[in-house]
Order: sequence, then structure tokens, then C-alpha cells
Amino acid sequence: MVMKRKKEKYQELFVHKASVITRQGKLVYISKDYHNRILKIIQVIGGNEVSIASYMDNVLAHHFATFQGEITELYDERKESIF
Repeated sequence: MVMKRKKEKYQELFVHKASVITRQGKLVYISKDYHNRILKIIQVIGGNEVSIASYMDNVLAHHFATFQGEITELYDERKESIF
């Protein structure tokens, strides 16, 4: 039962159409291995109805929401004062 919820949660979080418009996005490069993995995920789990851009936007949104505090702390520790 717990495993099923995790699988459903994964699909709910990552494998759905995002509101990103790809033409307004920026080009990024990822390794061929990651590209192939993502392609398989969206083809099989997403039924070819989810774009790579949507998947990546969902993954990044979750990453930033999950680690916002840590990212902010690390950023604040390293930025230099303007004065």
C-alpha cells in the first residue's frame, strides 16, 4: 500500500503537463544517459502525453520547493556584500 502511494505520488508530482511554454524556455544540455532515461519515463509512464520540458519543469519545481531553505542559506553565505 505504501509503495503504491509512492508511485502515485511520483506520477502526480512529475509526470503531467506543466504550464511551461517551451518556446519561452531556455536551451539546456543534459547528459545523453539522463535524456534517454527521461524519454523512457515520459513515454511509458506519461503515455507520450508529457513533454521533456514539462517533466523537467516539474522536477525542478519540486527540487526548489524541497530545498529552498538550504539553497537560500548557501546562497546567502556565499554572496558578497556590495559595500
